[in-house]
Amino acid sequence: MFSSTWLKKFACSTAFVLFAPLGWIAQQENEVNQFQAELAKKLLAIETFQAKFSQIALTKDGETELSQSGRLLFDRSGKFLWEVTQPFEQYILVNEDTMRVFDPDLEQLTISAFESESQASFAGLILTSSTEILDDFDIEFEDNQYTLLPNKQGQDFARLKIIFENDTLDVIEILDHFDTVNRFKFTSVETNKPIASEQFELDIPEDTEIVDQRPKPHDEDIDQDD
Repeated sequence: MFSSTWLKKFACSTAFVLFAPLGWIAQQENEVNQFQAELAKKLLAIETFQAKFSQIALTKDGETELSQSGRLLFDRSGKFLWEVTQPFEQYILVNEDTMRVFDPDLEQLTISAFESESQASFAGLILTSSTEILDDFDIEFEDNQYTLLPNKQGQDFARLKIIFENDTLDVIEILDHFDTVNRFKFTSVETNKPIASEQFELDIPEDTEIVDQRPKPHDEDIDQDD
């Protein structure tokens, strides 16, 4: 089963790269970074994204398991919602510099600062605008599939595939270091269509426990003194 912690990492790092600036596209393309530039250009063309997703895990023993399903909403103006509906409910909302994680079963809302510079991981490569991140990978392309292979140690995955269907983001497939393939399939995809701002609001019951992990002003003063 896809763990809650792993899901948070996947969602927040995906949000980070979606919010990244677009200025680097003006760089000249050459044979060395051709696939890199083509991939980034396709992903950066996504201003808004709405889709349902289902995640299937395939183990090295050949066992297949439908782990999670839900929907994803993104608006490049600074809003991101990763909503899990099965097998449990969980909502991860990023709004500019704040991330909120709501677990209905735990009756808990966790609020933390969202710092894009600290969120880079494998999902950061999916919709990144930073060629510096992509430089850490060898990129192959065949049949609308971009395969990213780490050329340095320390990455969260052994292989990442990004698959398009008619220039639409269709599948993300991650091979981890335990030889498990996590495959995210997107359906009912709507790209670059307006999303109402109320779609990015969470309905939090009054009796929900709120855990605010954002640094307090005096904490920041201590860090600066150190």
